[in-house]
Amino acid sequence: MKTDSKFVIDQNRKDEMSYIKPLIVFAGECYKLMTNPQNKSDELSETTKTWLKEKALTQVLGIQSTAVTKHYIKRMMCIQKSIDLYNQVMRTNHKESEFETIKNGFRARPTLLSKNWAIKIVSSWDAGTFPFFREDVDKCVKRRGLDWQCRVYMMVCDVQRAFVCYCMVDTPHGDVLLDKWDDMMLHNLENKVDAHKRISISEMIKRDLSIEQKMMERYAIANRYFQNYQEEIYNK
Repeated sequence: MKTDSKFVIDQNRKDEMSYIKPLIVFAGECYKLMTNPQNKSDELSETTKTWLKEKALTQVLGIQSTAVTKHYIKRMMCIQKSIDLYNQVMRTNHKESEFETIKNGFRARPTLLSKNWAIKIVSSWDAGTFPFFREDVDKCVKRRGLDWQCRVYMMVCDVQRAFVCYCMVDTPHGDVLLDKWDDMMLHNLENKVDAHKRISISEMIKRDLSIEQKMMERYAIANRYFQNYQEEIYNK
């Protein structure tokens, strides 16, 4: 029986392309997508391309280079304590949002969500990294790209406002997070500092459809690069 070699090649190509996945931008990654290139003639910045290559390696080979820091572990361990602190100070009763969805290639799950706003809650590592002053809050938001994260929240969840709330809660004791040389005075403030002094809320971030259009335009370019990187790995 004669085999049609062209059909085999086409079928192999079809099977290969089925593994080429579209780019999914997590809200916390959006700042990497939106980093502008140094040369205006370039489509993407080197930061963005490096990030896309890392995501392609994760998608194709399962290789992931994300570093899990103590700061990150504390944020995961203390999210409920920080929500409780927020509720205590704001006299609310919000629960952590379970809403998570993808829209236009962007994936979002805000910490807190209502029909009008979304909030990203951040548990600071210690008193030395907690922004007590408003200008420091907004600098931290910009430096860490949390403003872009909030823009993903607003676009995906269809809300008009977003905030970042920094919370200072005690760091859990134990070998996982704290070492003997850590200054415990910087990590144990709950019984020393009033609750309302241990939260700092950013300026309101308003939804901007023109910025969202730029996000989607940048996504279209990045998605093309991402799929090309996947194909390069498959064909290597």
